[in-house]
Amino acid sequence: MRVFLAAIPLLIVCSALSAQDSPGGDASKVSPPDKPVTPPKAVEVKPAAETKPAATGIVFVDDFATAQKQAEEKKLKLFVVFSTSWCGPCKKLAAEVWSLDSVARRVAKDFVPVYVDGDKDKATCRKYEVNAYPTIILANADGSLIAKEVGTGGRFTGEAWIDWIDRQLGTGDRLGDLIKAANANPADVAAQRAVADALYAAGRKKEAAEYYARAEKVLEDELLLIKLRKAEAMMDRAKSSPEVAELLNEVIPKLIAKKDERVVEITLNFANQIGRLAGKDNDPRRARQMMLDLMAAFPEHKQMVVFRCNAGMYAHQSGDNETALAEMRKIAEDYKDSTDEVTKIWVDRCERFIKAVEGGHKYR
Repeated sequence: MRVFLAAIPLLIVCSALSAQDSPGGDASKVSPPDKPVTPPKAVEVKPAAETKPAATGIVFVDDFATAQKQAEEKKLKLFVVFSTSWCGPCKKLAAEVWSLDSVARRVAKDFVPVYVDGDKDKATCRKYEVNAYPTIILANADGSLIAKEVGTGGRFTGEAWIDWIDRQLGTGDRLGDLIKAANANPADVAAQRAVADALYAAGRKKEAAEYYARAEKVLEDELLLIKLRKAEAMMDRAKSSPEVAELLNEVIPKLIAKKDERVVEITLNFANQIGRLAGKDNDPRRARQMMLDLMAAFPEHKQMVVFRCNAGMYAHQSGDNETALAEMRKIAEDYKDSTDEVTKIWVDRCERFIKAVEGGHKYR
């Protein structure tokens, strides 16, 4: 009986709720609440901020002057990449090489990296004669060139470019020693060639050309000396040989132009040969010109009296006695007080020449 009475209130509540919720229930019997129920506000959940990965690879300075100033302050060199927005290999290097931390660390060790846009910084491109992209340059802080690479050289790995940098810096140290040796021995063709080859390998082709020119000049000088010695050797056995004359016609003017005193004796000998020969090979006018050339090239030479006397005699043999006499009289006057025995012999010859020609005779 207690259980039943206790269940009555529960039954009444359930019946009322059932009448309210059922489709046939009378909703008006249920009193509405005093205030409308406000639903809880939705909490706006913002997506977490996107975290960008830290930048990797080389961080380039985009202004050459700024990079140069930094290099001077930090006592570093410059790693300069000349590129453009439209260059395919440039983009490939940027994506596959310059983005690598290993390359960035190697560059940072010795360089301030600088990016030069070839379409914008025309002045820097002109300074380094950049006409193709990419071009990679290593330079000292003062801007002087260490190495230059036009194109990629087929290098699209970090290891390849690290090796290139190491080799160029090593070449730079070696190059300094080579240049010192070449400058200390300007007549050493091997020394000039070694510098030229090293500069060429470093991409410094304009400077390489200068040292190749030096080597070429040394070789030309050596070849002239070889031909001179050959002509001297041949003159001992075949003075009138056409081959000897051809050699001397080539060698003598070049050596006189270089003011090389090794030409003096053979010029005297060759002039004496062509100036005094009989027949069609006789050419005293040319022999005289050789003497005048020696006088102009070696104005202080110890054999000046010999040059002058021979020039006067060749004028006589050419039929110009007026010039010959004037020159011989001047020589006799200029050297009349000389105490040098050889000079006295030539002055005596001049005086005998003057006496003979004034007497209407031909001097031999």
